[in-house]
Amino acid sequence: MGGLQYFVKDILNCKEIFNLKQGNESTKIDKRKYEFTIETTKIGRRADFVIYINGRNIIIPVEVEKYNNIENGIEQIFQYQKDWQKKYGILTDGNEWRFYKSSQYKSFFIDDIFKNPKDFIDYWKFYIKPENYYIELFNFYEIKKSFNNKLDLNFFENRMIFFDEITQLINNFKIKMKAIGVFKDIKNDKIAVETSYAYLIQFILYKVLVDNNFKKFNLEYDKMITKIKKAIKDSDLYSIVINEIKNISEYISTNIYKPFSYEQKNINEKLIENLKQDLKIDDIAAWLDIILFINRYNFNGIKNEIFGFIYENYLKDLYEDKNKGQYFTDPAIVNFMLDEIGYNHDKIKKRISIKKISIIDPSCGAGTFLYSAVDRIISTLDKGTKEQSKYIKNLINNNIFGLDIEEFPLYLAEMNILMRMLPIIVNDHYENPINNKIKIFKTKDSISEFLDVGINSKNMEIDMFSHFEKTSLGYSSFMRDEKNIEEMLYSMHKKRGKRKRFDYVVGNPPYISYNQSCKQEIDFTKKIKDKTDTFSMNDVYGVNLNTVPGRKKPYSPKPNLYAFFIALGLALLKDNGKLSFIIPQTILIAKDLDVIRYHLSKFTSIEKIITFEGKMFIGRGLKQNKPISTSSLILIIKKQMPKQKHKIQIINYKSYNTKQEIDFNEYLNNKNIEKKEKLQSSLQKNIQNWNFIKQSELFINAYENYKKNSLSIEEYRNFDLKNYDGICIDGGLNLNKNKILKEENGKCFKIFNSKKNNYKKYSINKQNYFFYDKKNEIKFIPGGQGMKAFKNRYKIIWKTRFNNIFQFSDEKDLILNGNQSLLISSNNKTEIFWLLSILNSKINLNFLSLFSKLPNEATYIVALNSIKEFIRIPKISKKNEFIKKEIIKQEKKLLSMEDYKLKDFVEFDTMMQKFISVEIDENNLILKDKKGNEISQKIKHKTEFLGEIIKNQNKKNGVFDKKEILLNDIKFLEVIECKEQDKIKNYIDHLIFALYFDIKLEKIGIKEIKKIKELCKKNVFYKI
Repeated sequence: MGGLQYFVKDILNCKEIFNLKQGNESTKIDKRKYEFTIETTKIGRRADFVIYINGRNIIIPVEVEKYNNIENGIEQIFQYQKDWQKKYGILTDGNEWRFYKSSQYKSFFIDDIFKNPKDFIDYWKFYIKPENYYIELFNFYEIKKSFNNKLDLNFFENRMIFFDEITQLINNFKIKMKAIGVFKDIKNDKIAVETSYAYLIQFILYKVLVDNNFKKFNLEYDKMITKIKKAIKDSDLYSIVINEIKNISEYISTNIYKPFSYEQKNINEKLIENLKQDLKIDDIAAWLDIILFINRYNFNGIKNEIFGFIYENYLKDLYEDKNKGQYFTDPAIVNFMLDEIGYNHDKIKKRISIKKISIIDPSCGAGTFLYSAVDRIISTLDKGTKEQSKYIKNLINNNIFGLDIEEFPLYLAEMNILMRMLPIIVNDHYENPINNKIKIFKTKDSISEFLDVGINSKNMEIDMFSHFEKTSLGYSSFMRDEKNIEEMLYSMHKKRGKRKRFDYVVGNPPYISYNQSCKQEIDFTKKIKDKTDTFSMNDVYGVNLNTVPGRKKPYSPKPNLYAFFIALGLALLKDNGKLSFIIPQTILIAKDLDVIRYHLSKFTSIEKIITFEGKMFIGRGLKQNKPISTSSLILIIKKQMPKQKHKIQIINYKSYNTKQEIDFNEYLNNKNIEKKEKLQSSLQKNIQNWNFIKQSELFINAYENYKKNSLSIEEYRNFDLKNYDGICIDGGLNLNKNKILKEENGKCFKIFNSKKNNYKKYSINKQNYFFYDKKNEIKFIPGGQGMKAFKNRYKIIWKTRFNNIFQFSDEKDLILNGNQSLLISSNNKTEIFWLLSILNSKINLNFLSLFSKLPNEATYIVALNSIKEFIRIPKISKKNEFIKKEIIKQEKKLLSMEDYKLKDFVEFDTMMQKFISVEIDENNLILKDKKGNEISQKIKHKTEFLGEIIKNQNKKNGVFDKKEILLNDIKFLEVIECKEQDKIKNYIDHLIFALYFDIKLEKIGIKEIKKIKELCKKNVFYKI
């Protein structure tokens, strides 16, 4: 603690002022009385002091700021208030003392406290009296005065507070309702939570009407606050509070959204029952807290992304240990996507007459896409009349649909849409309440929701009864109206050859792996595993997600969840309907997504592929400006067969600048974009990888020329090698992790340790191995070649999560565990050197990166398939065979340079084993022992080079950065001439480039590098 903290502590201790004692940290909260603790930590927030008046009933965090810097602590007080049910707080700089209740406060100055302690003590006693908490907060003058201090939800920093408080409020309200018997007949806790959320939404909607000056709501609200202020001072008048609360609820459910009346039936009945009995402050506290909550925030000009923010934080809070793969989509991106599919003012006007504006988001979350669709319908059609508002209301009810797996985001979506509809529901001229539930539904699983209802590839009769049994939640949810669900499902069934819905499918589907989906037991994965179920990977709504004709996989494919949503989205569409999804760019490169690439390119018309180098999702933390590293792509698809020469618009948005980073409107309207067109047939021919669509024509031409003078790996094995199996390409083994040893014991395999390997070298470390007894069971990963690949002596090893290097090993009995690392092996050392030089060549590393790397990712996947599909081996003839031999010779030299130790450069003749320092003096290595004796060892050659090595090893964490240095550590220190290696590597790269692009070389040798380089530079593809 600093001096000011000690002063504050003394004031809290002072018997004439606060009269509090310092409590022990170990005391349970319920046992604390009139005491304070110092530096209490809760949920990552630390108050300087925390005052406990009577257990949990009144807890007051105290924030101490520097003198004259009291304003800096306001945000902290609001953060601390989130931790406790009652919103107390004291903020002081030692001179001014602010006593907060919610966002309101009363100030005292230290001189006044000392001069008139009685006035302060009277207030302090009033402040800590439980019933006065509500009396003071409902002081009408203070509420009016503090309007400008209300938390504006259009500011990012207030949204985290809102989320925490609404979560706490709902939980407290649910507990209170259970205690007074509201939910006594409800067995499923989810219904209690749903009811509580629906109840609270009414009051938020009401406050939106107040803060945005709808009709005379602000005057009525002020009158209500005045009545409550008077009523809470007299327990005989508490029924007035209940009545006012009931009036708000009834107004919203009668004049705004009638479905609320059913959802809150139990609560309203209890309210009426309470009017007939004697009430205590605790009986009405839950409702007073709701009024205080909505009063704490200014909902003027509220924007819909607020609910997206709340949704994302809800997901983080609920699923800390799970990856649901869901992100909030910024409204600027949503509007951009709706524009791209033509869901805009002009098209809406044209399509309304032919009833073609139906839209669904099958993973709607907080309803950002649906809100924007509703906004566009209202903006396009509103004429300010009651008749037109009814027409719009019915259009929205019949054409806006959404699904999600969680109730809470659906309530946010419902509130989101209702807020946008308020101007056509209630205004100074008319009231036009919504009678029917908005068409957003809770589902166990969107993928399973539409099975067996006639929209997949097979014609079948609809058995709705059976379908509802399969898709039932197990309880009656307010967010799953069975009649509405049934009507929606029937509307998608063809009648007279036509379907009623849907014209558009939009969204940001979840991105999680198939394995993760299985782990979370998503319903559709259980159906796939059930061999008796008709749903299978090779027919997901007519899309084969298992295999592509001619590309059979030796393993079970595991496409990402978003691929299933694409299949579902296509099935939901009418013929000629349009789909717009924002998904990861992995759709361009992932090997298990070749199935969706095939289907899209063959059976749909891809209108646009829009890629982004900027990060399109922002982490909704307190600072609100941390982009999430997801490389994004927007897919615009029309559900119709492609024409023969159909062209796709390819649009690539370059990385944004700092200013654009949190302003997606500015980013999406910037001119730093590339546009081109590609024949859809070219995508169909290259389903193994679509990353080429982002590359320049120079790159594409370079790769075509590269292929002309080279062989695929398979062709090389078939035609260049005497024996196809002379080269093996494989992944790791499946070892029993419980039998992996740290030390060798008997006859063992050595296990490559990827975590301890040095990836700055061209050969792997020959230390830090794990071991596995040769007698132990070894399981083989599907598609592998068994032990054959590991019996070969010479290996090329690389990390699957590639770090830009392939490494050599000649270690006997070396194996790999799992598929984190992969290998090419052979007993032909010369051929392994040849392949290693090709793999590590600049041209091939560039091709691998351009085909496999996505924006915003530091590394990328180089699987066995990547090597087989993208790496090619130069064609060797009698005319260029001498170049291949030179490359192998230089590769051997490059690797041999990593075998040198310090003992190869220094004549060690000392017997002394331990030293405290290692230095170089002229042509000698100076070893100093702990007695200060210096032992000189003669350097044979390359003194200057060794000087750099020794200097680096003396730095922090270097080999010599220790109190005791062993002679063996000095003698066997690796000494690699990296600059010489770089020269050789550069020479090899140019020779390989010459082979690929048929550049004639008359003379070779490292001394000819300048001439060779000049010849290569003349080639148009040199800069690739």
